[in-house]
Amino acid sequence: MPSSKNILCFDFGEKRIGVALGNSFTKIAHPLLTIESQINTERFKIIENLLKKWNSDFVVVGIPLNDDGSENKLTKLARKFADKIHNKFNLPVFSIDERFTSLEAESILREQGIKIRKNKELVDQIAAKIILESYFRENCA
Repeated sequence: MPSSKNILCFDFGEKRIGVALGNSFTKIAHPLLTIESQINTERFKIIENLLKKWNSDFVVVGIPLNDDGSENKLTKLARKFADKIHNKFNLPVFSIDERFTSLEAESILREQGIKIRKNKELVDQIAAKIILESYFRENCA
């Protein structure tokens, strides 16, 4: 039986970081939580605890690009975030294009009758789930 690995996925943002959890065997992703702190030391302490709890062998980070695929300020910050995870925890980090995932997450929540303005943290979690599902589609065929 193939080994099953837990994978954490991060939807990086300057205000919040959405987190999803998935499994390499089942290829199913679930929204997990939103890191609300904007203080890097607090963010990385939470990430460290999540990595320990879920015993992740690698992580996936969504990289925000402009509609045309070009980079912007947030792209650079997300890459820096991914590099810091790699260096701090000595884990492989896979980057996935996350264009339109927040819009898709908002659409899913609206269909469920959930108000976006009052549930920004859910948007981030669902976006992280969508990013992880993209990883599964692209890398686990």
